[in-house]
Amino acid sequence: MATFRDLDEFFDPSLRLPVGGKTYVIPPPDAEVGLLVQRLMHAGIAAEAGQEVDQAGLNELAESVLTNESKDTDLYQRLLGGVWDELFADKVDWPIIQHVGETALLWVAAGVDAAARHWEAGAGEAEAPNRKARRAAAAQARSTRSRGSRSGTTRTTGAGSAERESPGSTS
Repeated sequence: MATFRDLDEFFDPSLRLPVGGKTYVIPPPDAEVGLLVQRLMHAGIAAEAGQEVDQAGLNELAESVLTNESKDTDLYQRLLGGVWDELFADKVDWPIIQHVGETALLWVAAGVDAAARHWEAGAGEAEAPNRKARRAAAAQARSTRSRGSRSGTTRTTGAGSAERESPGSTS
């Protein structure tokens, strides 16, 4: 039987972004924020592709982002954690904070490679994630394990789709 090393020995779940000679270490998001970002990315990709989007679900998602009743913060603040305050304390200009936030959002939604492409593209119009990254983000957003599932089934969410179950799938 295979033996696994402790993940902490080799895996760094944070994102390190250098700005003005200082490296800001963005912690990984909690599950709630991670899933929210995945859903946002999936909805955006579906809309961009001209697919029918579940308007009621999208409105509910937007409401959860905008009102954020559990915390008095916006999405960038939730993504950046303490780095948000650090950037303001360091008097970093808003366009740079925005770029850091966008990069963090892409990191969570589509992975470190998509985040790196955006980071290098600079401010302004972000380079769209490539087809593989978009599909991976969409698949991840659609196949999140449903809460309370004992069978290891996955719940598929998407534009106009009913809940579908795929036995044995995990994410």
